[in-house]
Amino acid sequence: MTFRFLAAARAACALWLGLMAATTVAQASQQLPECTLSVSGRVFDHESRQGLPGATVVVLETQQATQTDAAGNYHFHLCAGLYHLQVSYLGYSGEAAEVRVVEAIIRDFRLHPDAILLKSAVVQGQRTAAPTTQPTAELAGQALQQTRGQALGEALRQLAGVTAIQTGPGIFKPMVHGLHSNRVTILNNGVRQEGQQWGVEHGPEIDPFIASRLTVVKGAASVRYGSDAIGGVVLVEPKALRDSAGTSADLSLVGMSNNGLGAASGTLDGNLRQLPALSWRAQGTLRRAGTMRTPDYYLKNSGFSERNFSGAVGWRKPTYGLEVFYSQFNTRIGILPASHAESKTDLLLAIARTEPLETTGFSYAIDRAYQHVRHDVAKLTGFVQTGTAGQLQLTLAQQTDLRDEYDKFRPRNDNLASLNKPELSYTNRTSTGELLWEHKPWHHFRGSVGVAGTYQANRYANGSRQFIPYYTNLVGGAFWIEKWQHGPWLLEGGLRLDRRDLAVKRGDRNATGAFFVDRSRFQYTTPAASVGATYDPSAHFTFSLNTGLTRRAPAANERFSEGVHNGMYELGNDLVPGATPLMPETALNTGLTVNWHANPRFNGEVTVYQNRILDFIYQVPLTEPVQTVRGSHISWQYLQTDATFRGLDLSSSYQLTADWLLSAKGSVVRTRDTRADEWQILMPADRLETTLRYTWGHDQGRLSGRYAQAGVYAVGRQTRVPDNYETRDLLAPPAGYALLNAEIGTTIRWGRLPLEVSLAGSNLLNQRYRDYLNRYRYFTDEMGRNVSLRVHIPLELSHKTN
Repeated sequence: MTFRFLAAARAACALWLGLMAATTVAQASQQLPECTLSVSGRVFDHESRQGLPGATVVVLETQQATQTDAAGNYHFHLCAGLYHLQVSYLGYSGEAAEVRVVEAIIRDFRLHPDAILLKSAVVQGQRTAAPTTQPTAELAGQALQQTRGQALGEALRQLAGVTAIQTGPGIFKPMVHGLHSNRVTILNNGVRQEGQQWGVEHGPEIDPFIASRLTVVKGAASVRYGSDAIGGVVLVEPKALRDSAGTSADLSLVGMSNNGLGAASGTLDGNLRQLPALSWRAQGTLRRAGTMRTPDYYLKNSGFSERNFSGAVGWRKPTYGLEVFYSQFNTRIGILPASHAESKTDLLLAIARTEPLETTGFSYAIDRAYQHVRHDVAKLTGFVQTGTAGQLQLTLAQQTDLRDEYDKFRPRNDNLASLNKPELSYTNRTSTGELLWEHKPWHHFRGSVGVAGTYQANRYANGSRQFIPYYTNLVGGAFWIEKWQHGPWLLEGGLRLDRRDLAVKRGDRNATGAFFVDRSRFQYTTPAASVGATYDPSAHFTFSLNTGLTRRAPAANERFSEGVHNGMYELGNDLVPGATPLMPETALNTGLTVNWHANPRFNGEVTVYQNRILDFIYQVPLTEPVQTVRGSHISWQYLQTDATFRGLDLSSSYQLTADWLLSAKGSVVRTRDTRADEWQILMPADRLETTLRYTWGHDQGRLSGRYAQAGVYAVGRQTRVPDNYETRDLLAPPAGYALLNAEIGTTIRWGRLPLEVSLAGSNLLNQRYRDYLNRYRYFTDEMGRNVSLRVHIPLELSHKTN
């Protein structure tokens, strides 16, 4: 596989050199057009309509800047194209807008005095740089900094409409509008994350410290990102490589009281003055936690540790560029001993207890059972301008995911009994490639055409149990997305077609007990289509409507998983006697979003949606535990039905005074099994969070940016469960809960260093509770009171290195 990646890299380099040479010749042979199209307008006060002299207007693409005259007027000359204008004025909230220049245009800006804008989801009080018709949510800046130290799925729970399937304090899998795992695609620095996703106990193998922004596309995004993006997409976006000469650094430190978590992450990036086209970045993270404490006891073997690093080198010119990226993620996570029982009687007693039989004091030790995971990503990406017609981009990536799982119990006749080797040991290798061409704006149209491919091989080591069989997955697809924007309207449409070939090889025994190898092959064609519209009638309101139709093929684990896995027993659908083979899922998703922004007091966003999924594949617990040589375990099985998801996401804020801000966010999901005409199992309960924040309006001495906030996070009891629930699950949904949280923070000027410091407390009343979406809810409570200290130190080292 390494040879395949190196060969592809050499081919890519040759391709880029050829394209760059062709582009240089083409540009030398044609005369560049004269940039004479006029872009002008006026910047004025929103209330008084008086012009604002001296306001700064910047064209981000060209870095042209000007200041308004005495009447507030500005003026530029630009070439035809798509540009983003940014306006700022002291004492006023900034504005940004996207303008398409095909003729002389006028664009006015109305600024609000000292408006404190909503900071939640994508709602930042201004239009996004890349408009889309789909609802999105974002964590960036201070909102992202407040989540440092948390796992990726845990951090994303700050966004309305996003929850997580959880296994203890260290494993969180993002859930968007009630969908998770294979239906939510994660992109790590532009590379589709491909690991061993055959379990909700497998968290994303990504270091959140690598991101300067986390974005969630809520709703099907299969046209752009592939048929598995049936529920949404998570974009993990690092900070762009430095484009100016110098060296800078960034250090984040986190400490938590409850489980003794300590985390340190640093980034160093630079750009050489003597070689301005060359930029680089290095990053590393250490993260370790001990046993978690509930309000009444410590949770044995609940610690985890991480060691991660990444690096990138880029070469960028105006007409071409190349970047190489590499990252490695290493983690070791303890698994709750209470989820492993030697007999059915012991298991049922463990579920019935109010606390685990085995408790302990605080410790950083991680014993059996545990999982150890390493994930490597290597990426080569580049672009070249295709004359004046557009830009061609190529991305090649190689991923290797190594997963070892150690059971608590081993049978006496196990041939690994004398060795500390894992019972499950799997290696997943994935090669991906995408070629994308984006054309320049033409008659209000802009868009992209692309092809993408994936080759994936999953293997297990000699001596490992066969929980997931050998499989090879080959996927090829092509897509076309087009946008039309004119005045207040943005229309977007796209088509995609993928062809998937899944080959499976597993050992089995026939009726006489003779061992044989069963080979199966499945081929699917999965089309996807979407259409949407955004209406932007003013600087304060945006209306978006989007609908998409997509198809998702069953994954290997949904068909063929079998055996003990992280204390649970799982069984794929194809291995259930008499079960109907799984069919591909077909989903029709529709969402409507209303966003009101850049208002002096009240801002917010509301999204309502419906997702109708035919042949929906889901996992259910069975009331009869499974007894194996490795003990007694809760059994989980894959089933298929038709389901309808309906819901609402809300984010809003109200500026009470210049210093006080009241905000709220919440989400509601209603999911029906339409075949059985009952509620669907394991869906998120209603939740609402309200926060009151005070911000000091002036700096004092070395202190600036001071704030204090308090809030309540409330989750209702999930009462919308299937009929006769007591015969469908081993434990009824837990009671609802409300948690009191608070935080204070400031920036301390220490010499030339700005130290951003915050102190946050969660579950301050030390409430005892369980969450319906945590698989540990059968055995234990959630985390008790926790106090977190976070320090962020940005450093500018240019004066030392240049």
